[in-house]
Amino acid sequence: MDSPPLTLVVPNSPFTARAFGVFWAAEALLGLAFATYGVTLGEEGWFVATMLGLGVFLALIGALLAVLSFSRARIKGPLLAIGPEGLRDSGVADRVIPWPAISWRYVIYFRGAAIMYDIDERLAGPLALSLPHRILAAMNRALGYGRFSLMTMGTGKSLEELSRLLSAYKPESQS
Repeated sequence: MDSPPLTLVVPNSPFTARAFGVFWAAEALLGLAFATYGVTLGEEGWFVATMLGLGVFLALIGALLAVLSFSRARIKGPLLAIGPEGLRDSGVADRVIPWPAISWRYVIYFRGAAIMYDIDERLAGPLALSLPHRILAAMNRALGYGRFSLMTMGTGKSLEELSRLLSAYKPESQS
């Protein structure tokens, strides 16, 4: 007789999330420093444009990820749960999303891999996404991925292990 698939419950680690929040906030400040340096000390147009563009990009990405990290630190209860009822990624939804409403795939891209997933809100009900999550979801969609990335930080599992666990409940989407 086959044993039932495992249930994974990952408790939240606020300290780790805050540490990442500080790192991303420092990146945002570094971006502002780059932009300020380029604008105030740059003499050639290409240098000013490069430093300003790079600085603004770093500041925006750092600020976005800092807000997400600090909001993750405030989550009560488990950060991630994968089980027979469905998937609960507390950064995305405050409830378990049933498997019929989820499509996911293992994505390999230029610098690594990720488990990307989407939620059919017609089946799961509306999601109350924060502005940073909506921005990241739009960026993921623009790059051709699912709206959400399954965070592996703090799970103690590799992407391959999480992929096998998800497959036990819901086959990987082919598109």
